[in-house]
Amino acid sequence: MSVLRIIILYINILDIQGIRMLTAQDNELHKENQDSHLNKLEDLEKLEKEEDFLNQEKEGLLEAEEQLWLRISVVIEDKRQRNKELKQEVEQLRRKCEELTRVLNRSNISQL
Repeated sequence: MSVLRIIILYINILDIQGIRMLTAQDNELHKENQDSHLNKLEDLEKLEKEEDFLNQEKEGLLEAEEQLWLRISVVIEDKRQRNKELKQEVEQLRRKCEELTRVLNRSNISQL
């Protein structure tokens, strides 16, 4: 075999090995891309689950807030009603006291 043929064969072998190396690198890059895509899909799934959980928690808190406002409204109305009743009681007691004072004053005047 001539030196030229040996050199050409050697170059061909190097090219084949280079192609194999490139193919291996391409495969590794492809695998890294696949891993990266899988990680992104996992991240997306985690974020969607977290979003669902947060939305459920938000709904629960909004319902709790609404119930608390309703309870506050009931307490306010109860206090208004109680104050109204107390005002009526105070007015009745005031009238009684005034009447008793008049009676006492008449009694004192008659004793003079």
